[in-house]
Amino acid sequence: MDERSGIIFHQLLRAHRNAHMTALAKLGVGNIGSPHLLVALSHYPGDPAQAPTQKELADRLHIAPPTIAASLKCLERQGYVARRTDEKDSRRNRISITQKGRDALTSGMRAFQQVDDAMFRGFSPEEREQVQAFHRRMLENLYQVGGNKDVEYAPPPPPSIPPERKCDPC
Repeated sequence: MDERSGIIFHQLLRAHRNAHMTALAKLGVGNIGSPHLLVALSHYPGDPAQAPTQKELADRLHIAPPTIAASLKCLERQGYVARRTDEKDSRRNRISITQKGRDALTSGMRAFQQVDDAMFRGFSPEEREQVQAFHRRMLENLYQVGGNKDVEYAPPPPPSIPPERKCDPC
């Protein structure tokens, strides 16, 4: 394997993310720094009692709890998510997506589709399926060598966010 393939893959991921952020900004929802959290929350029932806790959400997405906490704080300040005290255990908060979050997610999904359509322009349906199969296989391979949060050697937590920081870069 060519040693540059990792660099090309990194460039692809960076360009994909930048294209998504540009498309989101054009639709007026560019301030959502963690759209994947809204996607995950949209799969839960509307009943706040069935909404996930912060820890459950972190586990489901394989993201460190401090990272989830910082992202949710920004999303909550922007009105995209709401925290409600668990009726059965007042020490736990349940996180749910708000209507504003659902509306932003609808716009965001349009942006993601536009970017993906542009990225796969000129690919046949079979080629698209093949690329997705390769990506799934690469992901599984990375999980086996430490790319999964459940591995014993988890990465250190991210640095804390200074209190004066605003949500803009979230």
